[in-house]
Amino acid sequence: MIRRLLTEYEIPTIPATERAKIIIDRDWLYQQYVTNSRALPDIARELGMSTANLARWANKHEIPMRPRGGPSHTAALDAAAAAKTVPPILRTAVAAQGGRDRLERAKAASRFPTLTEAAHALGTSQATLTNQFLRLERETGGALFDRAERNRPMTLTAHGRRVIDAIRKLDGTASESPGG
Repeated sequence: MIRRLLTEYEIPTIPATERAKIIIDRDWLYQQYVTNSRALPDIARELGMSTANLARWANKHEIPMRPRGGPSHTAALDAAAAAKTVPPILRTAVAAQGGRDRLERAKAASRFPTLTEAAHALGTSQATLTNQFLRLERETGGALFDRAERNRPMTLTAHGRRVIDAIRKLDGTASESPGG
């Protein structure tokens, strides 16, 4: 039925045996996607293929893909490159979107006796700061703070001290006295 309609409306068809196999050159794709910051759907449309198929080619050629809904490709690549140059304890955090900001907040908060005071001084809510620290704890592999309790201030854990020391070394502020 479909073939009859195509013939009737004089729509040209390509026999399955004659379809050209598209081979994507790695350097060309890298130039288009990474260097020229073109979107994968635009490149795929130009080549007459699906975005998913082009994404498979990018994966095959080990071209770093931009995360969806996140920062720009350049920011993602810069974060990944920066993560390679930091102490191992900070790599996962630095590679993540907003990781450097979370690390700086942890360093700043380490000087306060409670998360509430730290949040107030940093201009955010205690809940937001808590969520950011929970994420940092997952990214760095351990608890950063022993939370404040009645008549006992918040203190850094041994892991937290290692993280804060690594942040200070990274920032060139290793001479500051560690909090907690």
